[in-house]
Amino acid sequence: MLFYLSLIDTEEEKSKFEQLYHLYRYTMLHVAVSILKETQLAEDAVHEAFIRIAKNLHKIGEVSSPQTKGFVVIIVKNISLTMLKKESPNMEYLDAHETDYLEARIHVEEECLNKLLLEQVVSAVRRLPEKYRDILYLYLVGEYSIGEIAKMLRLPKETVKKRIQRGRKMVMTTLQQEGVDLHE
Repeated sequence: MLFYLSLIDTEEEKSKFEQLYHLYRYTMLHVAVSILKETQLAEDAVHEAFIRIAKNLHKIGEVSSPQTKGFVVIIVKNISLTMLKKESPNMEYLDAHETDYLEARIHVEEECLNKLLLEQVVSAVRRLPEKYRDILYLYLVGEYSIGEIAKMLRLPKETVKKRIQRGRKMVMTTLQQEGVDLHE
């Protein structure tokens, strides 16, 4: 814990980080173990995730919120997947079914703010390929900029921008195919 706190400047942020650490460390470890299947590697992934969180602490609002939980889960999941790919470079992309964070109210477009559409929108986002689902979550719910997401996920900005565009288009197409009127 002291190592992480040494990365943080103010006492207020240190207190916030401690709360994050105590609230989410076991959830993050569970996510990492479910992907890596090895406790030591999972602990390494969680450690790396907390380093990234400490460096981006100013971007986190309320500690105990669905957005924050989603943020920390996505960070540890992506680190775990990267580690897994390094361990098994010939393996195809792993689709880890960690979608609890999508229970948060995801708003795709202004037209979808209507409470009656929310359940259909969440269902459509859940069915997106993971690479679009995570970025849409960070962008729409977490309200992170394209640059911030690119930095957090270590992706080029253009890749993030394209995934947001494609993910939105897929969600809108799905909703239209299901007969959801988006022009109410």
